[in-house]
Amino acid sequence: MKIRILTVGTRGDVQPFVALGGRLVQCGHEVTICTAVNFKEFVESNGVSFSPVRVDFLELTQSEKGKKMMGGSPLEIFKNMKTLIFPMMERMLEDLWEASKDAEVLIYSPKAFGGYDIAEKLKIPVFLAHPIPIIAPTTLFTNPALPFSINNGFLNKISYKANSLIMASFFNIINKWRKETLGLKNKRTLFTNDLVIDGKLIPIIYGCSPTVIPFDNNWGSNVSMEGFWFLEDKEWEPPKELVRFLERGISPIAIGFSSMPLNNPLSVKRMFVEALERTGQRGIFISGWSGIKETEKNDNIFVIDSIPHSWLFPKTRGIIHHGGAGTTAAALQAGKPMLICPFSGDQPFWATQMKKIGVATFPLKENDMSVETFIDRIKELLNNKRLRDTAESIAIKINSEKGIEKTIKFIHEKIVMSNK
Repeated sequence: MKIRILTVGTRGDVQPFVALGGRLVQCGHEVTICTAVNFKEFVESNGVSFSPVRVDFLELTQSEKGKKMMGGSPLEIFKNMKTLIFPMMERMLEDLWEASKDAEVLIYSPKAFGGYDIAEKLKIPVFLAHPIPIIAPTTLFTNPALPFSINNGFLNKISYKANSLIMASFFNIINKWRKETLGLKNKRTLFTNDLVIDGKLIPIIYGCSPTVIPFDNNWGSNVSMEGFWFLEDKEWEPPKELVRFLERGISPIAIGFSSMPLNNPLSVKRMFVEALERTGQRGIFISGWSGIKETEKNDNIFVIDSIPHSWLFPKTRGIIHHGGAGTTAAALQAGKPMLICPFSGDQPFWATQMKKIGVATFPLKENDMSVETFIDRIKELLNNKRLRDTAESIAIKINSEKGIEKTIKFIHEKIVMSNK
């Protein structure tokens, strides 16, 4: 079958779908992932077809306007909606439709605005999908997309209304596109239930583990959450100097913030270097887009732009990271204790949840970073036996799950049911 997967965002929004798409290809399906142009090589190198979407969230997050918006300022968000965000959304809608016209099955992330409308137009089997449980309302936890947590079941369920409120800003663009491009007469409003099409619930698939996030039995058979969608390991040849660094001393601590731009990366790096020195530890900095640049390498510090987490994390003593879903999953898979420094989006949710299940120290936000706070967290990371034992125990459970296989079985069953 021709399956189109629609997703936009950063690496963490794309990699799980590449893993799922690759396995669907192995099952005999014709799979195309529709996402930002900068992921073309990554998608195709994993055996999945690619269709470009003119949306580059990495570029946006690195721009001055993007950094101000990611700081959470309502004024900055409002100022840039018409000049920056709206044109980007219009291009995205055009590209997603162009890539999906011949689809027989549609899998889309909520961030790919237009997935719901395309499915409504084509009248084909459709699945809502995400690496974290932000779609189906539940009383068990607050919507992970929100930067706070509520200890109230009723309010937790209500918090999922935020998804519709976020969409409301784009209804004018979406409804114009629905009418002029898709030929759909009815408009989407705040009262539209975007979990239902033609009176039927849209099946939901989550790429995360019920070992670390509780499955709500009230979701019933409409939701699949069977385990993380890990990308199959490829052979990766590490630089010789990295191999020599690892051989020269004790296992290091991995430190990285992926696409999250630090406000003062030089200061943060200096704090890390001093904290590592004072605790007698070694560190590997994964610079990514954080702004932490190359530093003079020595026996205790190594800096690398990017590196497969599945290769590095098992070789470390612990992991300090931003709390992205993909990085968190990789740390869990490796069975390593972690310190999470959350910035935005679902990162506070992961930080709270990892502390709750006993695999992470208390979170540390950028404004609270100092040499002393890093020293305290590093000591706990390495000396708390309960953290280490819990991380290793959970890793055994996670590595025994067959998340992708069971998700694909769920997809096949729902497709059969929809065709009856």
